[in-house]
Amino acid sequence: MGRISGLVPSRFLTLLAHLVVVITLFWSRDSNIQACLPLTFTPEEYEKQDIHALPAVTEMALFVSVFGLKKKPF
Repeated sequence: MGRISGLVPSRFLTLLAHLVVVITLFWSRDSNIQACLPLTFTPEEYEKQDIHALPAVTEMALFVSVFGLKKKPF
């Protein structure tokens, strides 16, 4: 068994932080979309902003899954 260096815990904490951010963004997606719209907005404007926000959230989820499932050498 090798000695655990400081890099492994820091990678885990970074990955865990990204996961928390992605989960928070998915839960608060509706309020984030409404925050970037004017006080009076149409359903079409909401749908347009929702379509623009979805790829960014999906990209962050993919980032977490790729780096979380990556096989690490021991």
